[in-house]
Amino acid sequence: MKTALLTGSTGGLGREVSQILAQEGWNLILVNRDKEQADQQIASLTKLFPNQAFNGYTADLMDIEDVQKTAESIGVAHPRITALYNIAGLLTDKRILSPQNIEGHFALNALAPYMLIKALRPRLKAAATPNNPAFIVSFSTSAVNSVKTLDTSKLVDPDTIGGLMDAYAKTKAVLNIMACFLKDELFAENIYIYSLDPGATKTQMTDSNQGMPWFVRLLVPFLFGDAAKQAQKLVDGVDLAVQSKQTGVFISNGKIKDNPPLANDTGIQNRVRTLMDSLIENSDAKEQTV
Repeated sequence: MKTALLTGSTGGLGREVSQILAQEGWNLILVNRDKEQADQQIASLTKLFPNQAFNGYTADLMDIEDVQKTAESIGVAHPRITALYNIAGLLTDKRILSPQNIEGHFALNALAPYMLIKALRPRLKAAATPNNPAFIVSFSTSAVNSVKTLDTSKLVDPDTIGGLMDAYAKTKAVLNIMACFLKDELFAENIYIYSLDPGATKTQMTDSNQGMPWFVRLLVPFLFGDAAKQAQKLVDGVDLAVQSKQTGVFISNGKIKDNPPLANDTGIQNRVRTLMDSLIENSDAKEQTV
């Protein structure tokens, strides 16, 4: 039986994707910050699908050390993971810092997915075969198309936060960049990787309106789609990409598209990867000296 790991599974899209995968017969590993909500979700799924396994882990994905410890625990308990869905994300117009003083959008939207990929890559490789590849899906956004340049030196401590079209869009663009620089080495291990724009969706994030321009807030009730329908569309889009053996592509609103030009810039790719690796290594060094 296949196993998928999802972060942010208690939110609108995360909950719907979890439900769809459970209906398709997947075992699920659910990583969330709120233990009470996660426990309720697991109880509900277990009642509906008693012959499947649903395991929950509580973690602050904005905290490098917590991500590392949680990934280690998951790796010990689950030797094979077929799919990793990086769904958890942050959109706000406020400056929030991680325990390591990393700006919150970058810590949660970009660094945490990269850390989980690095840590769980051996488990994905163990589950993958040429005919049945493992795959990674990181939730991006159509807002990445507005990002024309990226100063990687400002990702950890940006000058402005700016909501939807600033720190949020830039850190989500990192997911597209990441898919581009990882795709070839992962493909050699029968692992596919995608960045995914779920499309305009009514979720808890959009309901809060934090970080969204005023004109977008006005459109939410009219143009933003139902979470269940959007979730089915994105799961179908991922299935199509896997079946057609495409990797590194941008799945937008259920359709396979090219990544924005920024993501294919090898100079930016190298700077982003170097930055994230250095943050992880520095955290490891500090932990060893404590």
